[in-house]
Amino acid sequence: MLPNDILSMTHKEFSIICEENVERTYDENEREAAYAIMYAVASRGKGKSGKIPTVSELYKRPTGEIESSNKLEDMVEKQREAKEWLSNFEFEG
Repeated sequence: MLPNDILSMTHKEFSIICEENVERTYDENEREAAYAIMYAVASRGKGKSGKIPTVSELYKRPTGEIESSNKLEDMVEKQREAKEWLSNFEFEG
């Protein structure tokens, strides 16, 4: 895309393109994991364990969900600790 095309987009259009780019990257990672499995099986068979790994075992696709459900609470706690630490100092101005 040309810069003028990008600048003429709305925020929503640009966001959609960015999300699609991330999805394309995930697709490429899954494809590379599948290639790795195929190359490993071709070179050494099933291996010592006798089990062929799956793509999902090699590459788990991110879901986009926040991993920590209490992320806001963690941030509030860190802020509280920072305030307590700063209260140990006296500032003169």
